[in-house]
Amino acid sequence: MPSGFQNSQDQLTPNFYRVVVTMSGGTATFSSTATNNDSGAVEVDDFNAFTTLNTSYNNSKRRARGNIRWHAIIEELSRFNQPILLDVTATKAGPAALTAADDVSTALAFTVGYAQEEYVLGGWQNVIGAGTLSDGATSLTTTSFEGLSDANLKTAMQNCIKEAVVRGITRGGASGYTRTYRTMDPTGNDASFQDSITVTQPDTPADIWADVSVTRDDDFTQSAT
Repeated sequence: MPSGFQNSQDQLTPNFYRVVVTMSGGTATFSSTATNNDSGAVEVDDFNAFTTLNTSYNNSKRRARGNIRWHAIIEELSRFNQPILLDVTATKAGPAALTAADDVSTALAFTVGYAQEEYVLGGWQNVIGAGTLSDGATSLTTTSFEGLSDANLKTAMQNCIKEAVVRGITRGGASGYTRTYRTMDPTGNDASFQDSITVTQPDTPADIWADVSVTRDDDFTQSAT
């Protein structure tokens, strides 16, 4: 048997990628105006995760939008293979830890890994085809998983993960979509209830793409050099 690097879906050793989403000071604009359907960032927690709750109903809906975007990212990352998510960190300006439900994240970082990257790459190849990714310029390789070198597979997977994150953040586009989601109104004795929350994209997919970075964490990766 020849030695050297070989792609094989049967070798279930996951590669891990660090994802960083910049939501302040980058190309994209994330609105903080709580009454707007495009407001909020990407929030890994809903209001109930905080001791200091939202001070207004609109602020609660803004946090709900951000939490819905986070779940949309997870759904996009899970389309073709079950991801492993590690080290999720959201921070506000400073950077500092989020301590109140009114806080808005300005940066998000997490690690995602897949044990079977072939399914992820093949799935996104079927979706993208001969088109471009969300930046409108980058093409996804059409070479099969088995035919890629380690370096080219690394690039392809970084693009697939980035595409999934951008699609999660911008799901619904400018028209948006509506989900029934838990929120709260502090004027009602801090009571939580299910409400219809409309979420629109914070900015264009191309601008969001510019503020998402994905790098393979080779400290965890088992690959030939």
